[in-house]
Parts: sequence; structure tokens; C-alpha cells
Amino acid sequence: MGRKPKTTGPTARDPGSFKSVLTRINTDGWRALRLLAVEKDTTLNALAVEAFNDLLKKHGKRQSVENPLLD
Repeated sequence: MGRKPKTTGPTARDPGSFKSVLTRINTDGWRALRLLAVEKDTTLNALAVEAFNDLLKKHGKRQSVENPLLD
């Protein structure tokens, strides 16, 4: 028999099930990332999610970081 879906508590798509990351970078890095986001027609948040998943993959972990702004 399959597992029953969770009916209480936050689910993967609930806004409350996401955590925030705050980081500081130098001005040149900030400009380079903003330009890359424009070139790729995406957001800095999407670039960060991609980078986190690449880091997890590099270390043999499951790529499980999601962008809460995308449905």
C-alpha cells in the first residue's frame, strides 16, 4: 500500500516551508550577477537556486533546492 499524503503541517509548496538566505558580496560580484540575470532573462534568486543545486550535485547530494517564486 502507498503512503497517505500528509494532511497537516506545511507542504513543499506552502510559503512557510521555505527559508531565506542572506549573504554579502562585493560590488563587482553583484554587478556581474545582475548582468548574468539580465542576459539569461531570469532573477538573482533563480541564479542562486541554480548555484545551490550545482553545489549539492558536486558533493553527491540530491538537488532539492526549489524557487518559491516559481509554480
